[in-house]
Amino acid sequence: MGIGSRRRRGQAAAFVGVMALLLLCFNTIGVEWQVLRVPQTSAPTPAVSGPAIIGVVAAVGILRNEAADLRASPSIPPPTTSAIATTAVPRITVIPSVVPFFPVEPTSTRNATNVLSTSAVQTTTSTGTAPSTFALETIDNNTTTPVPLFESVAIVTFVPDGHVKFIDQAQHMLWSSWQFAIGQVPRQLRGRTDLLVFAHRNVVARLPPSCVRLGDPSLLPSTQSSTPSHDQCYVVEHTPSADAYWHRYSFMFSLSFLAEPAFQPLLMSYDRLLRTDTDVVITPAFLTFRPRQFVVGRGGYMVEEYTKSRIQELATDLHMTHQGLYNVGSTWFGNTSTVLSMVPKMLEVAKFILDSPKYNVDQGFPRWHIGVTSMYAGELVVNHFIPKDNVWVNSESLDINCNSIEKTINVYHSHCWPGDQYPGYFNKWAFERGEYTAQRFPRDNLDLAVINDYFMAMALYGK
Repeated sequence: MGIGSRRRRGQAAAFVGVMALLLLCFNTIGVEWQVLRVPQTSAPTPAVSGPAIIGVVAAVGILRNEAADLRASPSIPPPTTSAIATTAVPRITVIPSVVPFFPVEPTSTRNATNVLSTSAVQTTTSTGTAPSTFALETIDNNTTTPVPLFESVAIVTFVPDGHVKFIDQAQHMLWSSWQFAIGQVPRQLRGRTDLLVFAHRNVVARLPPSCVRLGDPSLLPSTQSSTPSHDQCYVVEHTPSADAYWHRYSFMFSLSFLAEPAFQPLLMSYDRLLRTDTDVVITPAFLTFRPRQFVVGRGGYMVEEYTKSRIQELATDLHMTHQGLYNVGSTWFGNTSTVLSMVPKMLEVAKFILDSPKYNVDQGFPRWHIGVTSMYAGELVVNHFIPKDNVWVNSESLDINCNSIEKTINVYHSHCWPGDQYPGYFNKWAFERGEYTAQRFPRDNLDLAVINDYFMAMALYGK
């Protein structure tokens, strides 16, 4: 037999083998996708790279154990409540679609890798214009540098004393969703994602018992990206002093712990931080979310032009730069050194507002409201520290309202917006009132592929 004939026969055999493998993969993925999502017809599927490619693989098992985890296992008793008539909740029918499990970041976020130094940025004093210099190192990689999927992440939050609702939120929302998520995406496909709950000493004992109590933050095991250890939840005691300035505006305690020198080694042992409130859930998609931009959620405090001009004026008075990014949410996700370098300046800005005869005059929400001082301070600091093109105000998949009917696979993080004005469920105030029970929302009627049902499942049935 001639060399050419043998070569053609070998090529044919290789082709048949590859096709067989592809058919097997598509068959496997197709079956698993039946429980994940409905097809998106509003726009073509974008090109995928980085987390999206890994997401297709991870999606194969994302809800495989749903029945065992959330239906067959003993349930956590729902919040104590008065008798409420049982309401039938129809199950949503989900049909298959071959779409990446993880949301794909905008194309503009894939063009460069940006690292902010720990020093404050020197900027001009004018407002409404881009700063002249930033402490950034930009690497133009022409979209060829792979997304760093295996970076370690710490989800950080604070639980204060005196409010049972914050303890319930930390356990039944944030912790239960983290616990669920880490069991869905294989550790081999992603970096370590730990949950760090900083808490007042009076509530430490009431947080999930499986979380390691970290009496000395310096004893935390290595969290470097290459560490093969499991994801872990840690509880770190942090009790503000009785004379702490922020007792006059207690929400800032949810941020001020990040400026404590004693916690810097612990926090800096992670590549990235997600700073979040307790009334949130994360989804499995978050575990491979590693955008190149600094990401913030969407705020809801900036609706009038007067407020915009007011915060521009504040920037001028503080000799800071505002680049025109408004409604910056309270959730931050980015390089650890970036987050930690911004927090002290944010505390300074908030203190200036509260002490200022000019700005500490409440004009009512949403015009100018002292109750959202932390939001004003956060917006100004993000504008001052990071070039506009390197900030992603993500209103599509971060801080998504907990009553949303968005597909879970399109969301990284869902947040309970305040108020009873939003229709349907989930609503944190209704949860606090004990209106959500296993009788009203049986496990079998909850579709984890939709955010509001996912939120309800975490709150009522999370482990």
